[in-house]
Amino acid sequence: MTKNIQNDNQYIAKSKSSVNNSYRLAYHMLPPIGWLNDPNGLVYFKERYHLYYQFNPYASCPGRMCWGHFVSKDLIDYVDDGVALKPDIEGASAYSGGAIDYNNGSRLAALYTLHQEVNGIRTEEVYKATSHNGFSFDRGVKIFDNEYLPDNLSRSDFRDPCPVLIGDTYYVFLGGKDVNLNKGVIVVLSGKTLDRLHYAFSLGPYYQLGEMCECPCYFRVDGKDVILASGCNVPERDNDFKNVNSSVFIVGELDFEKGTMAVDYIKEIDKGDAFYAPQFIRGISTPVMIGWLEMWERKYPTREKAHGWVGAFSIPREVSIRDGDIFQNPVQTLNAYLRDVPEGSVPKCADITLRFGGEGYIKIVGDNGCVTVGKDSGVYLDTNFTNNLFGCVRRTNRSYDECDVRILLDVSSIEVFVDDGREVISSRIYIDGSYTTEIGGNVRQICIKEVVKK
Repeated sequence: MTKNIQNDNQYIAKSKSSVNNSYRLAYHMLPPIGWLNDPNGLVYFKERYHLYYQFNPYASCPGRMCWGHFVSKDLIDYVDDGVALKPDIEGASAYSGGAIDYNNGSRLAALYTLHQEVNGIRTEEVYKATSHNGFSFDRGVKIFDNEYLPDNLSRSDFRDPCPVLIGDTYYVFLGGKDVNLNKGVIVVLSGKTLDRLHYAFSLGPYYQLGEMCECPCYFRVDGKDVILASGCNVPERDNDFKNVNSSVFIVGELDFEKGTMAVDYIKEIDKGDAFYAPQFIRGISTPVMIGWLEMWERKYPTREKAHGWVGAFSIPREVSIRDGDIFQNPVQTLNAYLRDVPEGSVPKCADITLRFGGEGYIKIVGDNGCVTVGKDSGVYLDTNFTNNLFGCVRRTNRSYDECDVRILLDVSSIEVFVDDGREVISSRIYIDGSYTTEIGGNVRQICIKEVVKK
């Protein structure tokens, strides 16, 4: 494993200067070169955030996947540390998974999906690798035999292990499929250690998990059990699930002993077309999640234009529950990077707050495109005129008489937080040149700050 990783990191160091920086984000985490998708193994360990991710450094598309590695002390400023984890089995990939502080803080355990395809046959198995520092891992070992799954659960669509310690027992959440129903389920394994796991129970199926569940992740939030989960091929319903895949909050009370969950509600996390596979950060008391700021089955302009990279993390988002609903907002550490700008100026990297007192809009205009955040009955994001590369109109589920909105811009991304993060709409934008604004209708209390990395 070590020699292969050294070769990968030498390639990255030699080749990353060839990447076109035109649309590279400034304060979101993104790969030095190649392809990034799911966040993996997000954990606070030995006074640093270790944020791993699905990574193919050799092309701006998926391939033989490994875990890339970001290191940060505040979730905004970060160092890219190249490849951290990669199987030493010929042709195998390290697909998504989670990490947890292990052995009373002396080790970090990374659980990942060992993915192989041989002669058209796919296998996905749960492997564990450990590290004493979060930077280098020992050889992975298999810790669960798929043959012990119930007969109705797929043995080949079985991935994304995410561990949590409840009392003195480890529970590992995985994405799965009920092959009899062709529906997604959450599979839970357990063990007193992570050396060997056994099947515990499964949750679902739920409509919101479609034909296959991916990337389930558990956290206790303000007195409620919350599972993040992503569903494949979820049928569109009203204003929900307009992408091929979608991610949801599952909120309720989970009984680990009985293996049941009383669900209060299931809510789509992001109404936009660029958010998937979120995961909570382990090792901290505040619930913070990060998602992939992209989506499957779409054109990726930085690939189409041969810029040499695709993918980024969403802004890390603090999650809270109040008044019977779940909210998400940018991590508070972002505030340390905000700077005043001259009146009328709109930076490419901006934090814009405003209040819609009724119907209105703010349009951000560049040389060859524009993007609009507006309010009619609800709040909407219109990216239909962003450089003619792609676009859509997405909107909130709720109607609002008045509401506050926070907009984060970062070169080629936009994240819109509505009503203090009750609803969020995220997308990618590719607009050249400097920005100006056009404002119409009942828009008040506009404040524009620049986001400047230290």
